[in-house]
Order: sequence, then C-alpha cells, then structure tokens
Amino acid sequence: MKKNILVISGHPNLENSLANRIILRELHELLPNLKIRYLDKIVSDGELDITEEQDALLEADIVVFQFPLHWYSYPALLKNYLDQVFLHGFAYGSKAKLAGKTLLHSFTAGAPSEAYSEKGILQHPIGDFTIPFQVTTNYCQMQYVDPVYTCGCLYIPNIHTQEDAYLIQEKCLNHAHRLYQELISL
Repeated sequence: MKKNILVISGHPNLENSLANRIILRELHELLPNLKIRYLDKIVSDGELDITEEQDALLEADIVVFQFPLHWYSYPALLKNYLDQVFLHGFAYGSKAKLAGKTLLHSFTAGAPSEAYSEKGILQHPIGDFTIPFQVTTNYCQMQYVDPVYTCGCLYIPNIHTQEDAYLIQEKCLNHAHRLYQELISL
C-alpha cells in the first residue's frame, strides 16, 4: 500500500537555514510524491487556514514534523500550528480524526551530541527533550515513531567556515537518507 506522506516544515525562516533546507530538498528528491507544508510561507500574521491544514492532515497516512530544536522544543511557528490546528474533536478527544496515523518528529539541534548527556552542558540526554513530542502523539492517538535527529547543525554565515558548512551539509544529507529509510519502512 502506498502511503501518503505529509511533511510540516516548522522552520521559521527556511530560506536562511542550511540544515533544514538541505534535509527537505533531499527528502523531496527521494520521495517526489510527498507533500510539504512550509509554515514560514503559509502563516500570515500568525494565522493559518485551519480547514486547509486539517484537510492536508486527513489526507496523510504519515505526518512528519521537520524543524530545528528551538530552546529544546518546537519553534514558536510549529507550536502555533499545533495550537491552531490540533484542536479538540479533530486531533484529540472522543472524535479524534488523526487516530491511527503515524507522527514522526525529524529535527536538527545546533548543539553537538556531546552536549546532550548528563555530563554535557545541557545535563540531559536528547531523549529527555522528546518527551513532549511523545505525549502529544499519544494524546492524539497517533502512532509514535522514534525521532530522526541530527546534532551539531548550527551554521552562522560570517562566523562559521565553508568547511563547517560542508560538514553540516554532509550531516543533513545523511539525516535525509535516514529519514527516507524510516519513512519507507513504515
């Protein structure tokens, strides 16, 4: 059975992103039939066409949230999307329409992987930061899949070198291929 895949791009300024832009571009090349909703393009003054977004979710079998980890959570743009679109009677409650669909979180983190440990600067493994993602998925009666993530993706032009950009690009191409493998296995 062919699965309908919907990717929600939650980067607030994808044009200026190195990591998330590469992941989405490569994923789209690997899976040309997937649909991508670019929140940075479709949100106007913080508002969405809720019906259009809910219809896109209803058509999907698999939903992917693609985003950079911002302050150890969703970026505000993606959180706003959840607040407006994942409503009672649609996403959760006795008439949850997303029940049974798969939700996969795919994200990048600026900090290196060593930072995500009890002895690292963040004092927690990265899995601790994904608990709200798991709870949201479960509350909506959706199928939770372990996230696909890549650490060390911070790139700031005029601060980082071309070599840094190349290394991040390689990490993100690898990320897209891991995400692709996960999606085709579902």
